Amino acid sequence: MFLAAAGRGMELLGPAPHDSSRQSREDQGFSRADFTIDWDSESAVCPGGHRSFEWWEQKHHRNGTPVLKVFFSAEHCRPCPKQTWCTKPPSGRRGRGITFLPRERHEALEAVRQAQETDEWKHRYAIRAGVEGTISQAIRVTALRRTRYRNLPTTRLGHVFAATALNLTRIDRWLTGTPLRGTRTSHLESLMLAA
Repeated sequence: MFLAAAGRGMELLGPAPHDSSRQSREDQGFSRADFTIDWDSESAVCPGGHRSFEWWEQKHHRNGTPVLKVFFSAEHCRPCPKQTWCTKPPSGRRGRGITFLPRERHEALEAVRQAQETDEWKHRYAIRAGVEGTISQAIRVTALRRTRYRNLPTTRLGHVFAATALNLTRIDRWLTGTPLRGTRTSHLESLMLAA
């Protein structure tokens, strides 16, 4: 990941994953962002104005990350006119259920999601993309992942030669007007494009 200098040290710069729920992906229905979370009373309020009745913490079944499960009462969900916008119809005593991260992680994720919509963040991330392109070119052109040398000074000299070779390659492309290579197309994608 790209490290950006910050006032208090270094910070990682990378895109935060978007809300992966079906409602958010299809832009139909209520996503996690539509629910108001009351951290102090350990409850949430749905877009219909009803408060949750169950709140518990568990480990995520795939990666062990702690998550919070919140459930709403079926007696509020069944007659709700906004029920079609929720995840699934209620069964039993539980209505709609949502899962979200603990408070610190949830707030940090939401802050990053909001920040990555700004022009400043997009500019900083564009710099990272350029750096990753340079690293990718260095690995492909000069086989930079492995060194031929056994000690640090000669390995460093090999890196200087690799950087010089990249600069010469780029100067040659600029002088001859050769266009830069586009994003690599996988074999499967090229088959799909050919069909």
